[in-house]
Amino acid sequence: MKTLKVIGNCCLVFLAVISVCVSLAFGYYHFFNKDTTIGVNNVNDQLAVDIKKKDEMTEEEIDEFEQRWFMEVNYFSNSKNNGVQIQELKYNYFTGYDLTENQYRSTGMQFMGDFTTYTTYVNSEDEANRKVLDEFYYYDTTLGANYSGYKGQYGSVSTTLNRDQQFIIKIDDKPYSIQLTGQYDTISYETSGWWIFKSTKKITTRTYFDYGDVFDCVFSSVESCDKGFGDYYLVIDLSQYFTIREYDIESQKFKADDVSDIIKNYAVVKIHYNENGLVNSNQSIFGSVMCNPNYGITDDNTDTIYWQERMVYTLNEDDFTYRYSEIYDGYFVSLNMATKKLFTDMPRAKVNINIDLKSQYLLDNEINIVGIDYNGFENFEIDTLKITGNIQTFYMLDKALYNTQLQTLKYSNGITFDFAENSINNEYVEVVL
Repeated sequence: MKTLKVIGNCCLVFLAVISVCVSLAFGYYHFFNKDTTIGVNNVNDQLAVDIKKKDEMTEEEIDEFEQRWFMEVNYFSNSKNNGVQIQELKYNYFTGYDLTENQYRSTGMQFMGDFTTYTTYVNSEDEANRKVLDEFYYYDTTLGANYSGYKGQYGSVSTTLNRDQQFIIKIDDKPYSIQLTGQYDTISYETSGWWIFKSTKKITTRTYFDYGDVFDCVFSSVESCDKGFGDYYLVIDLSQYFTIREYDIESQKFKADDVSDIIKNYAVVKIHYNENGLVNSNQSIFGSVMCNPNYGITDDNTDTIYWQERMVYTLNEDDFTYRYSEIYDGYFVSLNMATKKLFTDMPRAKVNINIDLKSQYLLDNEINIVGIDYNGFENFEIDTLKITGNIQTFYMLDKALYNTQLQTLKYSNGITFDFAENSINNEYVEVVL
């Protein structure tokens, strides 16, 4: 019995020593080991795992399969003014985890002109996740056929390109999911009170990326590439936009990467960049233009003159002239004559006005905007006027928007307008953000 007791005590001491060593090792790793683990996802071709060998394919099959990458760009710049400017981006993916040829599917976006992204203000993350941009035409491709089944966020028989959408893609012959989850925070400060009672409040504004941001990023990469016009490939970093998760066969769920400190997501983009303008729907990767598969093929054509040399410009807070009013205790905005003349000399320019009442520019210059000044934008054609900010009254003084042909007025919920009798002289659409 005494021998067993001695053996038992020795075992306890031995186990205690081992536990101390393990604890010390963990403590060292946790507090002193500063190694950074980087995970890299390379999204290459999206060919099915059961695809035939190249020498067994027809020429048509080779042409079809060789262009199947996760992202595919078709861009007719219309630099020669001989058609219409069009930008197309297609996503190729799978509908199942087997990654077989019968699970091929594609979803794409089409924009007439040169798209420039913008910030969409939402009230919640859920609203951001459901948001679909209305500027684009959307298409699905399945079984070799293209169609557009998108009829708005609440009436669609096609894939909805929003932040809730997840695609199944192939990486190293394994299924992964990819989802647009990117976001970033902007810090600003709001000061209230006076003298010793003055206080500063820190305000964090969260912005969620949408598919317009990805679209703009891809086409900006194409336009800045030193290869210029032609057919080629680019590898772009999608880390700030997308999250990629590996599929776990046992649990039949996608699992998060909780091991890597930094995750980099790279994707190959196949590009066709043409200096000509698009003439008919056969040149589209969706076989359709503005949801019309007969575009440019039949006599029922859309007037292409509208799209030629049509540029979209956005003016922001640093483009305006400001006048302080003691009566209103704030500043009124307007455009100077030089800016008005500049756009008068560009008759095919489309101008949008963005006024962010909480912008960093206004904070840095201690400017509080209370409205648009007398004759502020008179005789200056405006497509969309967007005003965002806190709850306040926004004054439109006499002739503020006179002869602007304003089409749309967008403003944050809580902003109320005080229009002078002759501040505007045309009908427009109001949109509350």
